[in-house]
Amino acid sequence: MNDDTLINLVARGLVDSVIQDFNQYANKLLELKKERKLPYISRQEVIKEMNISGGTLETWEDKGLKRYKPKYKTSLIYYLIDDICKFIIIDT
Repeated sequence: MNDDTLINLVARGLVDSVIQDFNQYANKLLELKKERKLPYISRQEVIKEMNISGGTLETWEDKGLKRYKPKYKTSLIYYLIDDICKFIIIDT
């Protein structure tokens, strides 16, 4: 087996692993959506349910995830569950 083939196999395995992890997150969010009456989820709930850091969520925002804030003066931040699901699912 030559080195190029080995590198390709390792790279494919890593990509498959990342896709599987993201799909698990997407499935978790879909479960959450079934139980919710509103289409929004708070920043704190996203961080807790997806087991990610606030920095990761900020990176997602930098890459296009839209945040929603109420019109009244508050520090609360919300996300549409559909937006999160669309954002984290990778097309293969």
